[in-house]
Amino acid sequence: MWVAHYAPGLVAKPFAPRVPLSLLTLAGALPDVTFFLLQFFGIETFNLNGSLIPRGCFPYSNNYPYSHSLLGMVLAGVTLAAFYRSTHSGLVTWKDLATIVAASASHFLLEWPSHRTDIKITPHDSNALGAGMFDHPIVTFFVECAIFLAGLLVYTSFSPMSSKAGYKTHKNRLPAIVLFLIGAQAHFSFGSAPTTESRWVHAPLFLGQVLASCWLLGKLES
Repeated sequence: MWVAHYAPGLVAKPFAPRVPLSLLTLAGALPDVTFFLLQFFGIETFNLNGSLIPRGCFPYSNNYPYSHSLLGMVLAGVTLAAFYRSTHSGLVTWKDLATIVAASASHFLLEWPSHRTDIKITPHDSNALGAGMFDHPIVTFFVECAIFLAGLLVYTSFSPMSSKAGYKTHKNRLPAIVLFLIGAQAHFSFGSAPTTESRWVHAPLFLGQVLASCWLLGKLES
């Protein structure tokens, strides 16, 4: 999935109001960030597969046993939570840390229905999972947008008023960010890659989009 991965961070905000929204949404997308970084070093691989292009969106055959295993996602969340705890001078509760880890682990639940059979419970598990929704781009687009918007509804309905100052003060900010993310999902579902160079072109573009999206979502609260 793509923009749906920001939904867990949005849902998490009412449960961890002190944690920045940008960090919570980053936690939801953290396994993807980890993957794009690891593939730069050859630890995991990001491979454009021409045979998948006619089948649907995200036409890649990837080898990502660490970032896209459930165990790896939990460990990535623990790492991010530890980083937040060590760099934040204010109060940080165990609930805050658990919420960050849970947002990262949620990545697995969203990948399972969408990915082709390439995610695992542990890195060296012999069984790969995935229901293949990526082979149906129209379904992928509407399901992802629905999940993202549902998460946004939870955030706007139940988060403390202090965590909504950004879009309450700037009235056009919320619709602009929503349109940007829906556009990003449309490109993910229906667009094509600019070149066939996945490692040094596609990956940086995807990584930049994830980080920019988390930054933008953080602007909803500040």
